[in-house]
Amino acid sequence: MQPWQDPELDQIRDEIKTWAHDTLPAGGLERDRRGDAYDPLAWKAVADRGLLGMCLPAEYGGRGAPVSHAVAAFEGLGQGCRDTGLVYAAISQVFGIQMTIALLGSAELRAAYLPPTIAGELTLVHGFTEETGGSDAMGMSTAARPDGDGWVLSGTKTFITNGPNADVAMVWAKTGEGRGPFALTCFLVDMRWPGAALGRTFEKIALRTVHMGELVFDEVAVPASHVLGRVGGGLRALTESTGWERAVLLTSALGPMGRVLDEVIEWCKTREAYGKPIGAHQQVSSKVADMIVRYNLSRMVIYDMAARLGYGESIQPWMQDAAVAKLFVSENYLPFMLDAMQTFGVRGVLHDFDIQQDLRDAIPSTIYVGTSESMRNIIAKLAGVPVD
Repeated sequence: MQPWQDPELDQIRDEIKTWAHDTLPAGGLERDRRGDAYDPLAWKAVADRGLLGMCLPAEYGGRGAPVSHAVAAFEGLGQGCRDTGLVYAAISQVFGIQMTIALLGSAELRAAYLPPTIAGELTLVHGFTEETGGSDAMGMSTAARPDGDGWVLSGTKTFITNGPNADVAMVWAKTGEGRGPFALTCFLVDMRWPGAALGRTFEKIALRTVHMGELVFDEVAVPASHVLGRVGGGLRALTESTGWERAVLLTSALGPMGRVLDEVIEWCKTREAYGKPIGAHQQVSSKVADMIVRYNLSRMVIYDMAARLGYGESIQPWMQDAAVAKLFVSENYLPFMLDAMQTFGVRGVLHDFDIQQDLRDAIPSTIYVGTSESMRNIIAKLAGVPVD
């Protein structure tokens, strides 16, 4: 039996799908239109259901379930509600931040931040990207200098998912000279500390139900205990954080793909043209077949990755496969939604119909956590190709 064929995963997905449909606030399309991004009630409901701690240990308030169980739950969440921004933000926090804290954080940091995050009482964000670039880690300008027993941090991070709602940020800063492998350090920074502030909020066309914003640090005193991992170990923290996200973040695509596929199939049965259902026309049925192929293969890739990963385990043995997963699923997600839109005809581009939101939410998938071009470079480099 393959990981994506496990009946237990089907049960988890279906239970969460039903719960999300029946419990989470409706009106995602209207909130998307208004740009009313953050819904604290929905976030707390997801936490209370256990999704923010599903694959984290019970000592921190989690359930200790396998990663594949969390993936199935998040896929069900994306099927049961149309709030793809909520699903994306939750998955990013769990796998991109909480897993990194679990792997590299001291006992003090794990105890301080994992329980309230799992309970939905704190929102963690990933503070890496800057105005001048995202992929060039050594090109960042944010820096921290030693000061007594701690550090003083200054700089600005931008385009941060959930940034306007951040309670705690995982922040990368230069602590060494040049572009050497030990020039970066990762810190956990409480946004209530003096000198830390929330900056601009950005208007965007996609994933509008989760905010994006700036984090500003002006001479913020950071205690030495809030170094994540070790001083000079920022690249290791970045590898774990982005690697975990690349492996399973596109779970946020699986729920919408499954939901939209069901809607397209139903439309093909009921919508008629030239005296018969549109699904009887080969041009339409071929699009549906392509959508099924993209969806099934994307599920196989994500669940295969989830089956290999465990709580607190390094992603490093799977870095190439994580990049493959991110590249493959993201580059199937967008054409999948384009086919769906075209199947609905003019309705696919009307604001009053949901499919245009699903299409827009798919657009950034080839950009976040590393562009498709970056993924290709990583895949080739890890295969031994002399990529710069």
